[in-house]
Amino acid sequence: MNTLRDFLNKYFHIIIFVTLLVTSIVFIYNSMNYQRFVLKSTTHFLTDPVNKSWSKVLRHFSYAEENEFLIQQNLQLLREKDNMFIFKEDSLYSKYVKDTNQYGNLVVKRMYDYLTAHVIYNTTNKKHNYIIIDKGYKDGITNDMAVLSAQGVVGVVNEVSENVTSIIPLLNPNARISAKIMPINQIGTVVWEDNDPEMGYLVDIPQHLTVNIGDSIFTSGYSNVFPAQILIGTVVEKYDNAKNTFLTIKVKFATNFNHLNTVYLVKNLYKNEVDSLKKNFKNE
Repeated sequence: MNTLRDFLNKYFHIIIFVTLLVTSIVFIYNSMNYQRFVLKSTTHFLTDPVNKSWSKVLRHFSYAEENEFLIQQNLQLLREKDNMFIFKEDSLYSKYVKDTNQYGNLVVKRMYDYLTAHVIYNTTNKKHNYIIIDKGYKDGITNDMAVLSAQGVVGVVNEVSENVTSIIPLLNPNARISAKIMPINQIGTVVWEDNDPEMGYLVDIPQHLTVNIGDSIFTSGYSNVFPAQILIGTVVEKYDNAKNTFLTIKVKFATNFNHLNTVYLVKNLYKNEVDSLKKNFKNE
């Protein structure tokens, strides 16, 4: 009891001062709009950075969920495209193959399937650029698989380890993609020459053909790597080549290689059969 009395005697004036100060602030806050505004502004100034940081954290997880949802949607859309299937007019054929749909006498068999992966390393400013993704052969990836983005062609699988894979992108002189320019439906090859991460060239197009700025360049489908009708880019320049009879056609790539996060790997379910037949011709 004596201790409490001593404490009150010692700090009596301080306790009275603090009590009166708090009471005064409350009265001022409740009676004067300007002071209330200043106090609220000060409070917001102190708490807003914390609230914004927390909001960013919440948005990060929300965007991650939305992004994964969109990736899966893109994957499903790719699997449902017409150029992913072989059509056979044989109603009995569906009994012997997997993953088929039948429409009357028309049987549809899947020719391609897809895997998704995330880019963990990517170069765009080198002479021989490359990409590394976070999946390997344990995830079903094999050499020479086509690689796409949500916008179009990315490149081709180069080397595969257990957990990661390297890709040769369009931004590499070793990448040569069989292409078709529309609407004239002419076959050529897309190459990369100028060290520009946005541009490449379509070669082997004869000068007598009519090519317009804005024409679209798609994969031709004349390989066992890329499905047909995958967008590569659009024509931005064209001019005659004095050295030969072919046009020089500059192409703006559909894929933005500087903002590449998610890729889709194309698995050709007939690749082994096609490779086997091609070997027979090589041996002749």
